[in-house]
Amino acid sequence: MSHPEVSWLPGEPAPGRPAYRALADALARDIAAGRLRAGDRLPTQRALARALGVTVGTIARAYTEAESRGLISSEVGRGTFVRTGFGLAGAEHGAVDLASLHPPVSPGVEPAALLGAALAGLADDPVALLAVATTERSHDSPAHTEAAAAWVSHAGWQPEPGRVLLTSGAQHALTVTLLALAGAGGTVATTPLTNPGLIAAARRLSVPLVAVESDGHGMLPDALARACTAGPVALVHLQPTLANPTGRTMPADRREALAAVCERAGVWVLEDDPLGPLADTRPAPLAALLPGRTCHVASTAKVLTPGLRIGVLAAPREAHAELASAVRATTWLAPPLLGDILARWVRSGTAGVLTAARAEATRRRNTLARELLGGLGVDPDPSAPHLWLPLPEPWSAGQFAAAAREAGVLVSPGDEYTPSRTRSAFGVRVALNAGVDDETLRASLTTLRRLTTTTPPPEPLG
Repeated sequence: MSHPEVSWLPGEPAPGRPAYRALADALARDIAAGRLRAGDRLPTQRALARALGVTVGTIARAYTEAESRGLISSEVGRGTFVRTGFGLAGAEHGAVDLASLHPPVSPGVEPAALLGAALAGLADDPVALLAVATTERSHDSPAHTEAAAAWVSHAGWQPEPGRVLLTSGAQHALTVTLLALAGAGGTVATTPLTNPGLIAAARRLSVPLVAVESDGHGMLPDALARACTAGPVALVHLQPTLANPTGRTMPADRREALAAVCERAGVWVLEDDPLGPLADTRPAPLAALLPGRTCHVASTAKVLTPGLRIGVLAAPREAHAELASAVRATTWLAPPLLGDILARWVRSGTAGVLTAARAEATRRRNTLARELLGGLGVDPDPSAPHLWLPLPEPWSAGQFAAAAREAGVLVSPGDEYTPSRTRSAFGVRVALNAGVDDETLRASLTTLRRLTTTTPPPEPLG
């Protein structure tokens, strides 16, 4: 039976729950699945009570419960609205968030529901539950590192499970690698546009960064060789696949050339690969080309689900003990609960399902973005969930980001990706995010294209 007077009706409630809590649960499920989005107006209490055949008091208690969970908010005289979802939108004042990076997922695949199923499976496994609840180990579970090693393997490469360290996300893995291997007085070589997480960690640890000249295929081998000769480079940071912020993927011959330079120079390599599983094809990683010197870092947060913050650090043999010591010094042990969820998802195939769903949705959105921003110098890998938008003169990155925000779209200004504070980047990163529907994304990208054809407001004097 249809109820045209209401904008939302819950699905079948879970048995054994009070009616008001079951309704709040249904709200939470539909928000997590994207069926309800930030800003959506919910039915009035009276209309929903009439549609469901329950009392207004039951609906009132359900809305109160949902509000206490941070799911909704009520505005006097206006109604009840869905609040911004935790971790999925940094949008302010209703702006569309294309600044943070949360790859989209295909309809019908619900990470929250899959996570719930894994947690239920753990709850029904008393041995595993006791292990994650009471562990006092100072090392990761072998079952967890075996699953992690299998998950990051590709192009014929798979790390030894005994050399895999789990961390509290990729950012923690980057920090640990700098802490263990950058060394006193050594510098880290990276690209002129690089992962802002690396920049933040290096500044916190007082590790100097040097930008090495790059082209559309990545860091230039000859330029890296010169940098290694000119100063004490301890570590080379590379993003071979779906680099942040450019979205480009390094071809196999460039990887091989860079590996050869790093081997001759005797430097460590930090291979930063949080988005790699989204790529249609990936050449062999640096870890396969230079296994004795490469630390390969992957992450579950981008390609599986944001709340599963597990970093996978595949360490070279000679650096494993030092890296393990750095992990213990900074977090002691990655949460075994999250390691167990990852292992369950890998063994059951759920990790593959989620990755494929995000990859499919990303390719579709990438096609849309290239269609709308074509001719503006946009050139990401077709699998990239983000792109680099070069800016025409006289725009600066900060000016453009501010103008886009005024127009209702958040983007990430390029200066956040430059390792030197003295160097500006004349571009912005645009993410093709989950939490933004296709129609809104199309309108937002059209807004950005229009802005590139306008003249920025004059900078204030003084």
